[in-house]
Amino acid sequence: MRNKRNKSRFALASLAAFVILIFAFHPASAAGLRSPFEKAVERAVASYSFPKAARSETPLRALGGITPHHDLALAMIVRFYERVSSPEVKRVWLFSPDHFRRARRLVAVCDADWKLDTGTLASDKDACAALDSLSFAENDAPMFRREHGITIHIPFIARYFPNARVVPIVLDRNIPDMGLIILRKKIMEMAGPDDVIILSMDLSHYKTPEAMAEEDVRTLEVLRAMKPLETWTLDVDARRAAALVLYLFKNMGASVGEVLERADSSAVLGRHIESGTSYATVIYSKDVQ
Repeated sequence: MRNKRNKSRFALASLAAFVILIFAFHPASAAGLRSPFEKAVERAVASYSFPKAARSETPLRALGGITPHHDLALAMIVRFYERVSSPEVKRVWLFSPDHFRRARRLVAVCDADWKLDTGTLASDKDACAALDSLSFAENDAPMFRREHGITIHIPFIARYFPNARVVPIVLDRNIPDMGLIILRKKIMEMAGPDDVIILSMDLSHYKTPEAMAEEDVRTLEVLRAMKPLETWTLDVDARRAAALVLYLFKNMGASVGEVLERADSSAVLGRHIESGTSYATVIYSKDVQ
């Protein structure tokens, strides 16, 4: 059993290293939105065999959830998508923090289609245009080429939501409360029963496994109990986006989140990492009436 576990960890670590190397040594293409990082993840998704996640006996209506964006957590990401996937979904709202502060405004959207080896994932241009109309938002497709919080999820969305369009949204870490209120109102005006919301977010950063485990207990309770007003105190890389999506899930009929998994760099690699990152996947479903 231990040998099997070690082999699995080695395979995941090798896959992660493969993606990182491709990203590190090939600059993003100036044409279109097909970055090397996205291509590497797409090839990994297509070629790597991940274990299927166990589904609950009475599955609820999935509204979406929270999932990592580090390639080290690819297996967790796949298991998340296996739980929320549906051919009935027509639109996916994909939120990410602005990791490198490239956006010129508090909110950036991307109305460009995503060219994949398996086809094209179309953007929802009407939804992007509606958000672009806000004074603090802007359609800025070029900046999305290097935003891994978005690009890592594009192949998964194309695969697990085959009939959906995507609305990629990057949020500034300092977007004020009024901006979140306006953005939530605009999204809820458009959101329907065939929509899914996904937040691309990692948890604790640059801490020991022990420190991250302690911090994540509080973080996961805030996410599980859906307390958007407490997200500003969390050690996560998308505090403001987390507050927004928790409000959106509440508006869409959820009252509690289901924590699927929690892991960190040390657990994935099978060795102690003094300064690592932690990850979790959380699903939100519409309450049964």
